[in-house]
Amino acid sequence: MKILKYLLVFAVLATIGSGCKKTLEESPYSFYSPNNLYKTQADAEAAITGLYGILEGWSFFKAPILFSEDADHDHIVGPVWNFSSQGAGAYDQYWGVASMWQGLYNISAQVNTILEKVPGITFAADSIKNRVMGEAYFLRGWSYFNLVRLWGPVPVRLVNVTTGSADKARSSVADVYSQVIADLTQAEKLLPRKKSPFAGAPGSATQGAAKALLAKVYLTMASGAASGSVKVRGGTDNAYYTFSKDLVAGYEGMDSKSLFAKARDKAQEVISSGDYSLQQTYMGIWGRANKNNAEMIWEFQTQDNSSYGTYLQYWYSSPYYGGTSYMWMAQNLYDSYQQQDDRALNGVFHQYFMYGAWMFYPLRDSSLYSAAPGGNTAKFYTSYSHPFTKKYWIGTSSEIGSAATSTNGGLRDVNFPLLRYADVLLMYAEAANEAGSGPGADAYSALNQVRERSLEQDTSGLNQQDFRSLVLEERGKEFYQENNRRFDLIRWGIFTQVMNQVGTMENVIKTRSKKNLLFPIPQSEINANKLIGGNNFGW
Repeated sequence: MKILKYLLVFAVLATIGSGCKKTLEESPYSFYSPNNLYKTQADAEAAITGLYGILEGWSFFKAPILFSEDADHDHIVGPVWNFSSQGAGAYDQYWGVASMWQGLYNISAQVNTILEKVPGITFAADSIKNRVMGEAYFLRGWSYFNLVRLWGPVPVRLVNVTTGSADKARSSVADVYSQVIADLTQAEKLLPRKKSPFAGAPGSATQGAAKALLAKVYLTMASGAASGSVKVRGGTDNAYYTFSKDLVAGYEGMDSKSLFAKARDKAQEVISSGDYSLQQTYMGIWGRANKNNAEMIWEFQTQDNSSYGTYLQYWYSSPYYGGTSYMWMAQNLYDSYQQQDDRALNGVFHQYFMYGAWMFYPLRDSSLYSAAPGGNTAKFYTSYSHPFTKKYWIGTSSEIGSAATSTNGGLRDVNFPLLRYADVLLMYAEAANEAGSGPGADAYSALNQVRERSLEQDTSGLNQQDFRSLVLEERGKEFYQENNRRFDLIRWGIFTQVMNQVGTMENVIKTRSKKNLLFPIPQSEINANKLIGGNNFGW
């Protein structure tokens, strides 16, 4: 079975190569040599399959990404005991930051070996070899895209060091992006389309995924280098505030207009391919029955009740529906949804049964949710007045309102969306607005497709700044806890302003300073790499 191959290969490959020489020296699996591991097509396919296993592990989506970058924005909050360190901006106090650094370089090192060994292997068809090589380039591009967004200038390692010094100086932000673009462009050429008979298993990178990720790369560079202002709804009063954006460090000299045009064009290629479409309803994206649907461009795969399950339901769902109250949607985000918006109407838990009583949320909608099943009356309790998302819940709509429903949230088969078609549409809308002098019919069409699906009203007649602001707001509502919000605020140069306008939320510290724009480089890397040149600002 493919999953068994996945398990065995991951155990071997997760220890071959790393971001610094320390791990190379300590590897307990050093007796496995790439020379005897990469001999057949099956070896190569197993190697590339194993790389995807790293994504759902303890370097990324088991916890580190969810508790660092995706817990560090204005739309998420939780108990102080969970948000007292990384959730309050003290990234150096969270082990997961170093784990992500190591995981990203681990992927890169394994890709380097694949790119070295696979060309010499005989395959049944060139199309299969191209796919394996394309997936490798894609995953290395994805890894360095995350490294440069989280840590800024970083060492770029395209060849694994087996003897001698592994010291490596940082490359500039611009040079890292050049490598990201080179890798993803090569991936785009080699990878098959989603519906090709040569496409990999569900969760594998495709040509559409490479194009979509390239669009995101260009958009990140373009917005980082742009000037202007952005209007954001937030603060403790949930009012609209206009912030003048800061030029993002490292993006100086980049041609913002040209990059926005590249982002627009690459997103258009995904749209024109016809390989993807929006699900008819927002909740039709989520749940076991909707895995790998037409909207999903790239999502990592999971297996229920195994080490290849995730804790997404455990961290995010209502405590009654398999969750544990680690984090929940901030009130300012919930209040930004129109009442008929499906993302709030059906995408949030409104009734649950705890401690022998029915409860409902929110208080303002008591007329909608106070009538509980069985003729009971639900009450509003301040202690449980939190909006919990249904995105990562594995139950079904028929279970809502059942007092017997109680699901173990740990290690479940809940896939995580890394790229979906709604993202491409909103990237297109944003890029088209910025590449020109304001929104045209094409930009409105892309934006309104996403809004209409969630039953929001269409919009028109906006100037460039207002359209920019609306797209950013729409991204916040559409991609809650999909690892986008922090990156969106940082690339637009308004992260510290938005967070400081919030200040403190439910006793969680949201104030941020310049040091919070980048994560600290792990001390182990600084100790091992003599050319790293010290840590990021403030760390």
